[in-house]
Amino acid sequence: MLLALALLAAGQPPFPTRAGQCQWVRGGFYVANGSGINRLWVRGTKHVLNLHDADSEKDAPPAIRRFWNGRPFEQRLWGEFYVCARARYLPGHMQRVRILRTRRTVITG
Repeated sequence: MLLALALLAAGQPPFPTRAGQCQWVRGGFYVANGSGINRLWVRGTKHVLNLHDADSEKDAPPAIRRFWNGRPFEQRLWGEFYVCARARYLPGHMQRVRILRTRRTVITG
């Protein structure tokens, strides 16, 4: 939490901004209709990250695989996600990422 506040104070968004940049983000992972159905809302922002639709289930962290095997359209997976940007940040657009790890997750809904 202190890291996120320090980054905000420094003017740095609490999510990766350049392709290839990786960092931990806190938020809620969910499944939605449309393009980029696997989405991660970054807590404290209006920014949404999304997984490439072709990202396979075998490459996803175990917490996300468990979430997908439940009721993903009715629930959210809250926690911390280690994401690597696949594209640079553009204000007002979803940013494509890859989720490599999770920690402190809980499924709600």
